[in-house]
Amino acid sequence: MNRKKLKRRLSGYGGSLVTKLKGSLKKRNNIAFGKLINSIESKVEDYGSRISLSVKMNNYGWFINKNYKPSKMPPVDLILAWMDRKGIKMDRSKSKYKLRTRKQVAYLIARKIQKVGFATYNEHGIGWFDLVIEQEMIRLRNKASEDLYKALREMTINTLGLEGGQEFERY
Repeated sequence: MNRKKLKRRLSGYGGSLVTKLKGSLKKRNNIAFGKLINSIESKVEDYGSRISLSVKMNNYGWFINKNYKPSKMPPVDLILAWMDRKGIKMDRSKSKYKLRTRKQVAYLIARKIQKVGFATYNEHGIGWFDLVIEQEMIRLRNKASEDLYKALREMTINTLGLEGGQEFERY
């Protein structure tokens, strides 16, 4: 496969990967303002001796993926903005706790994030990004073996001059 074709194929794969990463965030309902989901992008770079595909996103995407605990409490104002965006309202009549204001609730949420992190792991303890990459590696491994089989078959047919009806066994 020539370099131009490889770069085009990697670029297509990068676009597909970005779509799957964004879908993973949507599926987990990890969208507050959309800054993270809008920051995810892929880029193919040609360094002469090698071609690479990189995925970039806002830094806090890695914190969410690995469930790092922040060293300090997140700003309460950001939690309040998140509550507004998600439509979280205070109904003090149903609360068994004596919470008086939204700011008190935002403070408790921020303190909980500082203690336990973002808790976006699935049941296997894998973050949203790592899970998509793991699934893609399995898919690509299967796809690569199919491509290799087809290329080997084509080379064998051309080399041995097999007739159209003849086949060789796949091991």
